[in-house]
Amino acid sequence: MIHAQNISKVYDLKDHKVTALQDVSFELNAASTLAIQGPSGAGKSTLLGIIGGLDAPSSGIIKILGQNVHDSSEKEEALFRNSFLGYLFQFHHLLSDLTIIENVSLPLWIGKVDPQESKQRTLELLDSLGIADLAGRYPAELSGGEQQRAALARAVIHKPKLILADEPTGSLDEKNAQVVFEMLLNLQKELEATLVIVTHRKDYMTQMQHQLVLEKGRVKSFD
Repeated sequence: MIHAQNISKVYDLKDHKVTALQDVSFELNAASTLAIQGPSGAGKSTLLGIIGGLDAPSSGIIKILGQNVHDSSEKEEALFRNSFLGYLFQFHHLLSDLTIIENVSLPLWIGKVDPQESKQRTLELLDSLGIADLAGRYPAELSGGEQQRAALARAVIHKPKLILADEPTGSLDEKNAQVVFEMLLNLQKELEATLVIVTHRKDYMTQMQHQLVLEKGRVKSFD
C-alpha cells in the first residue's frame, strides 16, 4: 500500500534551512494500521502530509499502490485525494455555513454522486456514528465531540482505502476521545482501509499493528 524511500523535507527560511525529515523509509501493507509517534517537532505531521499529497518531499519517493504520489498533475493529485484518501485532523475544519449533512456530503458532491444516493449514504453513516439527529444543524450548534464525529464521517463517506489521522482526538476530553478513536478503528476494519495515525498516546499505539517512532526527523524505530 505505502512505500516510502529516503523521504527528506527541508524548509528554506530567510536566513537558514530547517530539516523536518531526513531519509525516512518504511513499507506498509494494505488494510493494516500504523501509529506515528515522536516528540514535538519530530516531523510526524510533515510525514503524514507528504503521504497524503498535501506536501511534497525535498527528496525521496513515496508510492501508494505503486504510484508515485508526487509524480502526477494537480488534477490527478486532487482526484487521488477525493477518491482514495480520507483525512482527519485534530480540529474538525467543518465549514461553518454548511449544515452537518452538507459538510459530510462534500466529497460525494465533488465526486458527482447522485444527490439522492449521496443523501442516503450520508444519513446512514451519521446514524452509525450516533449523530443522524444533528444532520440539519450547523457546526457551531454541536459539541466538540459531535463535531469531530461529523469530521470523521466526512473523511470516510467516500469509502477511502487510505485514512490519515493527525492527532484526531487531541482536542477532545477523555470520554469523547475514546468514542471517536473506537469509531475510527471500527470504520477502518469495516472499509478494510489502511490507517495511519499520528498520536502521542501510547494506549492508541498499542492498538495499531505497526509503530513508527520519529526523532529529529529520522526514523528511530519501526516495527
